Amino acid sequence: MTQTIVSQYLNNRKQGIRGLKSPHLKFSLAQLKQLPQQEFDYEVRDTERKGLICRVRKSGIKAIEVYKKPKGQPGPVRVSICQLGGLPWKSGNPKDVTVESEVDRILGELRQGVNPNAKAKAERSRHHAESLSLKAALDRYTEDSGLLKASTIRDYTSIIKNHFALESNIPLQSLINKSTLANIHKRITGKAGPIAANNAMRILRAISNYFRIELANDSGESAIPGWPIKGRSQTRKFWNDEGRRTNWIKPEYLKKWWTATEQLPDEYSGNGELARDYLQFVLLSGLRRREATSLRWEHIDFITKSFKILDTKNHVPLELPCSSYMMSILTRRKTLSDKGPFVLNEPKKFVARVRAESGVHFTVHDLRRSFITYAETLDLGIYTIKALVNHSVGNSRDVTEGYLQLSTHRLRGPMEKISTYVLNHVESKSNLSRLEFYQP
Repeated sequence: MTQTIVSQYLNNRKQGIRGLKSPHLKFSLAQLKQLPQQEFDYEVRDTERKGLICRVRKSGIKAIEVYKKPKGQPGPVRVSICQLGGLPWKSGNPKDVTVESEVDRILGELRQGVNPNAKAKAERSRHHAESLSLKAALDRYTEDSGLLKASTIRDYTSIIKNHFALESNIPLQSLINKSTLANIHKRITGKAGPIAANNAMRILRAISNYFRIELANDSGESAIPGWPIKGRSQTRKFWNDEGRRTNWIKPEYLKKWWTATEQLPDEYSGNGELARDYLQFVLLSGLRRREATSLRWEHIDFITKSFKILDTKNHVPLELPCSSYMMSILTRRKTLSDKGPFVLNEPKKFVARVRAESGVHFTVHDLRRSFITYAETLDLGIYTIKALVNHSVGNSRDVTEGYLQLSTHRLRGPMEKISTYVLNHVESKSNLSRLEFYQP
């Protein structure tokens, strides 16, 4: 009789009859083994346990499931138990895990309004959080986030390696509490300085916030705690005061600095020509460190004397004109490098060399700050300066700013003025002719 009911249902399905209800059987291992494979998925329901079903897939796999609504919740949930034969159907030992014991457990939870799937997910998240080390979290974060640049990933990895060596294999979950964070922050501050400590903690906060959301259940609860430093008072007490960096190369020191860069090809044990050209180009262009190193020959147009930066901080591509002396640098680099004019990983060594030779303390970003300061000294105007350095516009209350678009051609004169300003301070008027300029 049972097989007749199933056969009739399957025949009706094959004929395309709609609105059919799944057949009901008294479940037993023998009965379920006889269910035939079809060219479509179908399911049968148990006559004794409401909500217990067997799904027969067109692949032939038979899955035992519970499909029922938890008490007090709006809709049914589907809870998988096992494939047919994956667990014994029943056992004389009440401690054994069987199909029947799992069905009883799941139905019991549903009657109490518990979603077994959500409960299992929360349990998996808890176990995952307990075993997720800081190093593993960083690896997952850099792989999964999809928004980080390769350079940012390198920075994050280096910071975790250098400043969190003691915590690398400790579960992330256990690090996120006030006292632990305060001790780590204090230790890094004493070892590497206040700014390095703040940057390290920002990265730790970003990773923990990511996994707090990643491992949260449907109710928003997570095994990873939220960042515990909250409120104005706690925040002020925890973070080191950084202040705003204001260092730049004053015009009076430009000649010493430039002379030191010109000596690099003869005195620097590394690639002195690359070091000289890179530093000078950054000062004359105002580019960020990695914007310059990412520049490739296909991004440079020697006819229009312009270049494009595609990988920018604000993700807005930048096209800029070159001054005559910038073109001279690029022309010189063309014979020295195949991939791009400034292919390098880290400029720290030759920055240190120029510092020592010139007595001028600077970082690569100070060159950008100097460029902006020179532009302001020349009264180029705030909109022009923002366009030259790719600072975002349109987010202020100035309506005009949102409409204004400055073309590469419009920026050529200002770029040339800044280069001339620098070169006039580098050389006296009588010696300025020594500098080689690009001839189109």
